[in-house]
Amino acid sequence: MGKSKRRILNMGLNDKFPYMTREMALDSVVRNITHKSEVIDTITLFGFSAEEILEAGAAYEDVLALGGMVK
Repeated sequence: MGKSKRRILNMGLNDKFPYMTREMALDSVVRNITHKSEVIDTITLFGFSAEEILEAGAAYEDVLALGGMVK
């Protein structure tokens, strides 16, 4: 294996996705609801429903603005 491939593989081993629970993800969605591009990825990844987001404390108008992204 060449030097370049070895470096690329070692960098990939050190870059780990931080552990995120469903509750942590829902909290981040509610906190960042105004930043639609960041929130949409998390909503589709975890499959949140509108009811879950509303129960977590988001405003009705913000959830309604997400449109078809939530179930």
